[in-house]
Amino acid sequence: MEIKKCVRCGGFFSSENEVCGICEKKDSIDVNKLKGFLLEELDVGTTKTDISHSTGITMKNLNRYLNGAEFKGVNIPEYKIENVEDNVVTKV
Repeated sequence: MEIKKCVRCGGFFSSENEVCGICEKKDSIDVNKLKGFLLEELDVGTTKTDISHSTGITMKNLNRYLNGAEFKGVNIPEYKIENVEDNVVTKV
């Protein structure tokens, strides 16, 4: 095994995972929060920012989870589009 840098905390560790053992537990908690949100609270127009604020999951970690195999096919916009005709995008 090689020494890796944890993508979550930046600490060094030796494992096949992308996160250290401590962060692996935190990831598990976050992923369960995300699953709960997607099942119970997801509405049309919900953005990644909305999810981050509601769950406490950082945008960095949220994007990492949503880009993973477990959430393949889940497409959540980064920002809300106010006026579709003019393609005006606002950061929330």
